[in-house]
Amino acid sequence: GTWVKTKNALYKVTKADATGCTVTLVKPHRKTNSTFTVPATIKSEDGKITFRVTEISKNAFKNHVKLKKVTISRVGANAFSGCKKLKNIKITSTQLTKKSIGKNVFKGIDKKAVIKVPKKKLKAYKNILKGKGQAKSVKIKK
Repeated sequence: GTWVKTKNALYKVTKADATGCTVTLVKPHRKTNSTFTVPATIKSEDGKITFRVTEISKNAFKNHVKLKKVTISRVGANAFSGCKKLKNIKITSTQLTKKSIGKNVFKGIDKKAVIKVPKKKLKAYKNILKGKGQAKSVKIKK
């Protein structure tokens, strides 16, 4: 339940033990950013602890109308809902499942958006991302 603040966003610690430390991105500090990269890891404010960013929380980027490009690994429900200008989404993780992508994640994004996925996972991710709120005109490619 501890919070970690970075220069770009606010994170919530989800696990902190001997096996590792993980966080969830709760929200970015500014709604005016046009690009946002969800990092694989972040450091604590004192720089002593490294946390793995494992997901984006529900409604994290909801209605961020200026957001145009994002790089992600795991996403909660409605995370990018209402981001009208979001055109470029890059998914770097090869671990996504239907359960790790929430409901209506891409609802209301640009109709000409492109979702780039890892080459090996193209067929699987097309199936996983189907019905996550994006328009049928949104392209999913490697």
